[in-house]
Amino acid sequence: MHPSLIAALIEDRRRSCRCGAATDKPYQLCRKCLSRMIWRRRISELSWSVVRRQPSRRARAWARTLAAATSMRRVLAKEARS
Repeated sequence: MHPSLIAALIEDRRRSCRCGAATDKPYQLCRKCLSRMIWRRRISELSWSVVRRQPSRRARAWARTLAAATSMRRVLAKEARS
């Protein structure tokens, strides 16, 4: 093959995305793939934050249950005295 043809093929390969679209800068993703990657990252971060919040919700629910039980115990103890 001719050296200029090989250089042209290499340059074309450098300026193409994984999906086959042309890119603005060499060795980067096209705009569509880049926005898709950012969207996926944001969605995965949101789902992770929801997962991290669940134990704290459970802890708060458990604390509310304990607080309700202790307050009921106090009320019943006061009624038993009188």
